[in-house]
Amino acid sequence: MKRKLIILGILLLIAINISALATVGYRWKCGYGGKACGGCAPGEYICQQLSLSDSQKQNMEVCRKVFSEDIDQKREILNHKRNELVELISQPTPEAEKIDSLLKEIGNAQTELEKDVVNHILHEKGLLNPEQQKKFLDLIKGRLLPEGKCEKVLCPSERR
Repeated sequence: MKRKLIILGILLLIAINISALATVGYRWKCGYGGKACGGCAPGEYICQQLSLSDSQKQNMEVCRKVFSEDIDQKREILNHKRNELVELISQPTPEAEKIDSLLKEIGNAQTELEKDVVNHILHEKGLLNPEQQKKFLDLIKGRLLPEGKCEKVLCPSERR
């Protein structure tokens, strides 16, 4: 009986390992930058929703790569500043002036990040035809203005 349980346990572990390897392989191939699954990952959803031409897909991919590299650096700086803020707050007697100064730096960095995102959106919008632009803006509005939080005129879900 004990031997059967050990064999059953080993078979179960083998099945779990095969499943995990298949999942990792799929994500590596399809979900994180690979083109083997017929899309233009990682922006596959937008590509499908907008019915992009091959040249538009290429332009969007180049635009997204440049944007991602730039924005990742800025997010890293912002996260570093937030960690500094946590350290300041964690001190037994936090210095209000330092916290205030750091909050201003974080606010400025966040504003710059948001400006970059808006400029990226405008650049991508410029790569699209008018019909695609409308769909693109509906997708953006859906992300920026969650249902119930936006004006009825702007809510994509209300237009149906």
